[in-house]
Parts: sequence; C-alpha cells; structure tokens
Amino acid sequence: MSFPTVLLLAVLAQAAPPQKALDLVQEVSQRYANAKSYHVDAVEERSSSSELSRDWQKSFMTAIVIPGGHYRYEGRYFGGNAVLISDGTSEWEYLPDQKAYTQRPVSSDDAAKRRIRPQDEVAALNAKAMVGNLSHLAEALKSATFLPDENVVIAGKNADCYVIRAADVMDDFRVRRPNSAREWTLWIDKSRKILVKKLERATPLSDVPVNGMPPRTTETTTIYPVVELDKQESASTFTLNAPADARLVEELPNPFFPGARSAMIGRPAPELHFKSADGKLSELSSLRGKPVFLDFWATWCGPCKGLVPDLLKLYQETSPLGLTWVGIDNDQNPDAADKFIAKENLPWPNYHDLDGSMGAAFQRNPIPLGVLIDARGNVAFYQVAYEMKDLRAAIGKLGPEFGSVAKTAEASSANPTKKPD
Repeated sequence: MSFPTVLLLAVLAQAAPPQKALDLVQEVSQRYANAKSYHVDAVEERSSSSELSRDWQKSFMTAIVIPGGHYRYEGRYFGGNAVLISDGTSEWEYLPDQKAYTQRPVSSDDAAKRRIRPQDEVAALNAKAMVGNLSHLAEALKSATFLPDENVVIAGKNADCYVIRAADVMDDFRVRRPNSAREWTLWIDKSRKILVKKLERATPLSDVPVNGMPPRTTETTTIYPVVELDKQESASTFTLNAPADARLVEELPNPFFPGARSAMIGRPAPELHFKSADGKLSELSSLRGKPVFLDFWATWCGPCKGLVPDLLKLYQETSPLGLTWVGIDNDQNPDAADKFIAKENLPWPNYHDLDGSMGAAFQRNPIPLGVLIDARGNVAFYQVAYEMKDLRAAIGKLGPEFGSVAKTAEASSANPTKKPD
C-alpha cells in the first residue's frame, strides 16, 4: 500500500464519527449523569414568532455542585434575578433586584417541598434542573444523524465539534405535541465529549390556531461557555456574601399573578387536547357536565410535591362525588414525572406538557397552579401556590353534594396548623 493511500486512510479514520449519532448522544448524556461535581454555565436565547407577533428572551444560568449538599444556582432573565446557595448546613435565597435574602438551616426534603418560590427564581431553578435535563437528553430523541463537523467559538475558545441533527420522540404517548414538531442540533466537543451548543426548534405542523392563538415557531439556542465535570470548586463558592444594602427577611415576595387570575375566573376554560397511554385522544371539553380540577405541577417544584398528601386525601373525598381530576406536569423529562407518579400512587390521569401549550392556554407561569372548572365549563378557581382551605372552599361551592368538603375547609381555617419552629 502506497504512503499517500495510508495517509488518506488515516485522515479519513480520524475524521469519521466514532459511533452512531444516538450512541454518541447517549455517551455524552451519561457523562453528565455520572458527574458527582460540576460547574456549568449557560446562555439561552429564545425567539418565538407567528404571523402576528414576535418576541425574544435571554437567560443566564449557572449551576455549581459538589458532594455534601453544596450547591450554587444562579439565574437571570426578564422576570428576575436570583441566587440559591447551600454549604450543606445553611441555605440562602438571594434576590439581587429586590435586595433581599433569606437564610435558614438546610431543610429536610418534606419541609423544602412546601416552600413557595418567587417569580425571580425561575431562571435559577432552571439552572438547578439543567444538568439533570442534559443527563436525560438522549431519552428524548427518536433519531439522530451526523452533519458535517464544525469548529465553533465558545467564550473566545475554539471547539472542534461533531454536529448532530436529532428528531423528537413524536410517537411516544408521553409526548403530546399535535401542533408542532421538534428537532435539535447539537454541537459536541470532540476532545471532551461535552455539549457546547444546542439549538432546539419547534415548528407548527398546521396553520390552524391553537386555543385561539396563531401557531408559533420557536427557536432556543443555548451556549455552554463553562462545562467542568468532576472538578470541585472552593468552599467559599457555597456561602452568600450579601451586599451591605441587602436585607435579611423571613420570607421572600410571594409569586402571585392577580392579572392572570382575574382574566380567567368566570370565563370558559380554554380547550386542551390529551393523549392517553393507550393512544386514545380526548379533549377537556369532553368533560363538560362534570366539574374538573386541573393540577399544574412538576417534579422539580418543591411546593407541588409538598401538596401531594393533601391532594390525595382530597381526591378520595371528591372523586366519588363526581369531581374529575387531571394532572399536567411541566417536566422536560417525562420519565421523572412518571416515576414520581408511580412512587406516590397518584390515581388521577396525568399528561406531559413538554411544549408548554397547555400551560400557555391557562396563562401558567409559576407553579403549583390549581384550576377548578365547574360543570358548565367555566373557571371557578384559579390560584398559584394555592392553599388547601381555599381549594376546598371553592369545591364546596360547586354544588350541595360537595358541602362536606367546604365544612372541612372551615374547620381548617378555624384551627390553623401551627408552623414548625
């Protein structure tokens, strides 16, 4: 074999992808899943447009974790700015724009579940979920193919990348997106086997309006300027050095949105489309004639999970009386929601809102969000971070058969539970 031929084969072997595209994504996802410590920064830009409107958003996120309950999550977006920190003993929530912070001992899981998060913390909570979502990225893909390699500049540094085009798991019953198709383009650093750039595109499959809104095309580009796996940061990273003008408060501002509430109460509920595990399609409007409770939640939402014991009790009381229950989760990884549902033995049907269309129809922003719809199909109760006594009182007004539920609410109000010291 001649020297030029050997050289050509060597070059081709070096340039060829090392494995199938889906296998490479799985390998990269597993790297994030195996990391015991990490520092990941992300800059996300999202643009959304329809025939009649266009908008753009940008978020900055940081996630730093080491063993022993040490974490630092930072997030900044149009709705606020927040820093969440723990040194394993104490934890802080700091809102720079509000110049306010809380400090408390690290909570047990049960105590943390009931803590209500302000709107400012949305991006920081997204930062908290970031590495977990990346560790499950391969699970969301149906197919993947290699595109030509690219050299991209990330934070001023060149990265020689494999480029992969991937399609969504459209046929999976857990993913209900009848009005859009999603695809990803992934840039994977060849030498480090990490994701340095991600482009997600959701394209309408039809020009038919959804819930009265024209179909929208959404593009989300995420750059990861810092990705350090299994490298520990110094201990000083995990303590809050609050500015002198920041005040220590007992509780941060509550995330209620009265504008959305006033716009929904008393009006017909927007239409929602559901797809069950056996592939059967149904609509929210098909339940007309029965009152319906919608629970908007997610596994990453502590207050949502904290409501579960009370919701289970309320379900046992109200389901025999004719109240229909529906859960709608906002997890990017549907497996996380399915595992939680199985663990807690939740008896009501649940649907995954991966594209956010069901949440958008009900103007959902923060969660938990509880929505009660009367038998005529009108919204009777709409509340973010709702309390059980308020939900019970609203159910009691649905009809005389629900009177006992209202009496329980009155008893709870007359004998409030004492907060733990």
